[in-house]
Amino acid sequence: MKKVLTIIIAISLFSCNTKKNVKADYDLNKNEEFQISLKANHTTGFSWKWIKSESSQLVDTVSVNYIPKKVNGEIVGSGGNEIWKFKANVIGIDTLKFEYQQPWQPNSTVETKKIIIKIN
Repeated sequence: MKKVLTIIIAISLFSCNTKKNVKADYDLNKNEEFQISLKANHTTGFSWKWIKSESSQLVDTVSVNYIPKKVNGEIVGSGGNEIWKFKANVIGIDTLKFEYQQPWQPNSTVETKKIIIKIN
C-alpha cells in the first residue's frame, strides 16, 4: 500500500502543469515596454483599475491614458480606450488583473480582465 501511494504521489507531481507551458498573451523581453488597450467609457464614471499583486514586481506602470473614440461631431458618451503602458522588469510569468469599476463606489466592479505575461 505504501508503494502504491508513493507511485501515485510521484505521478501527480510530475504531471502537474508548470508555468513553462502557460500560453501568454504577451511574450516579452526584460526591459521591453508594452501596452494594453482596454475599452472604457469615462463619461459613465467607470475606469480600469490594475489589481497589483503585492508580490509582483515583474512590471511597472509607465503611463495610463484615456483616448476617446473619434466620431463625427461631438457625441458625449461615445467611449474610448484606456491605454496602459508597462515596462517588463524581471524574468518570469504573471497574470495582470484589471477591474472595470467606479473608484468611489464599493463593489462596483462590472468586468474583469486577466492578461498573462511572460518575460524572458
